[in-house]
Amino acid sequence: MTTQPLTKKRIACPRCDAHLSQAYTTEFPGCVTCGWEDYKYLIPKRERQQDSLMSGLVSRLRYIGFADKLQDITVPIRVERDKSKVGVSTVPSCPYDHKDMRYIAGSGYRKRKKNERTYRCPARHRIVLLSSANGEWRGWM
Repeated sequence: MTTQPLTKKRIACPRCDAHLSQAYTTEFPGCVTCGWEDYKYLIPKRERQQDSLMSGLVSRLRYIGFADKLQDITVPIRVERDKSKVGVSTVPSCPYDHKDMRYIAGSGYRKRKKNERTYRCPARHRIVLLSSANGEWRGWM
């Protein structure tokens, strides 16, 4: 019969002219009345769905510092699966040269605030991401 996937229009059974139905895309279309199935139908390859958290979901953060020239700059932030640890990591993009930034741990010289995370890009630009008490990102400076 057909060698392409079913379209949304109805296709009739060659034996009894009844409607062919297909409950799942992974099975062949068949006639409900007489039981005929179309084995020439090519089942479409199923695309693997990615986890929405790991698909590189991007959000944007506004600048919340004191410099007036930076007020209009937003920083895209992506969430990725962390290969070195179990869990996820936040990857901001540098507002100056748009390269991925990496988290830098504190030196222990001064006490870090829980709601601040410092990131640095390969060109050594630094930004600080600020979060609220419930863990959501507020902005950068």
